[in-house]
Amino acid sequence: MDEISLSRQEMNIYCRYLTGLTADEQSLSLFENAIQHEATTLNEKEISLLQFMIRNTWSIGLIDSALGLFNPNHRLRKRMIIAFAILETSPHYFDFFKPKAFSRFHLFTLIAKGVQEALQGIAGSFILLFY
Repeated sequence: MDEISLSRQEMNIYCRYLTGLTADEQSLSLFENAIQHEATTLNEKEISLLQFMIRNTWSIGLIDSALGLFNPNHRLRKRMIIAFAILETSPHYFDFFKPKAFSRFHLFTLIAKGVQEALQGIAGSFILLFY
């Protein structure tokens, strides 16, 4: 699989992970250009992990949480952050990222989400043991 098609698949899985949609052409192009930097070039082991994520989309949240908690400087995590920044600033996905009104009980939702992310990070760390 060539690097360009792999990067397009990668951006698409990140977009579906965050928005449930396929990435638009501008976001795909921006991502392809952004990851050309040496700090985001993946080695064979990291490419293998990326290919696992592409084949097993259920694992994206687990791996995202694990890298965020235990290895935030991982090159794949850097690529995720680039993809997330592109999506969050795209007018195409504005409705997913615009500020929303929440009740005062939303604090409990945030606490539950934090616990969920911690548990996902722990589960994801087991996946990372194999990559």
